[in-house]
Parts: sequence; structure tokens; C-alpha cells
Amino acid sequence: MTTKYSFEFQKEDIDVNVRRLTNQMWKLIPMREHEEDWPKQLDTVTIEIAGLNEIFIRPQFM
Repeated sequence: MTTKYSFEFQKEDIDVNVRRLTNQMWKLIPMREHEEDWPKQLDTVTIEIAGLNEIFIRPQFM
């Protein structure tokens, strides 16, 4: 898969990263139940997902 900056990533690498982020999202539930610092974990995952959007989504021009 090619990014909007013309870098090439293997699909397997992207799949591994998406799986990792999905697992981190599921990790939030027990963290919240145990009153751990889950908002910090959520912020981290949110930043990483937003970063993927910045790398792979091309802007739509009107």
C-alpha cells in the first residue's frame, strides 16, 4: 500500500499495526474497570489512529 507521501508499506505490516491498535482498544475496558489510567491509553491510541489517517488518506479537493 502506498501512502499519500509515496512511501510503500507491505499489507502485512499494516494488518499487524491495525491488529495491535484493535487490541489496545479492547485493553481499555479492563483498565477502566480496574480504575487504571485508561484515558492516557485512549489518548495514545487516538493519536496513532489519527496519524494513520494523515499518512494514508488523500484529501478530497472540491
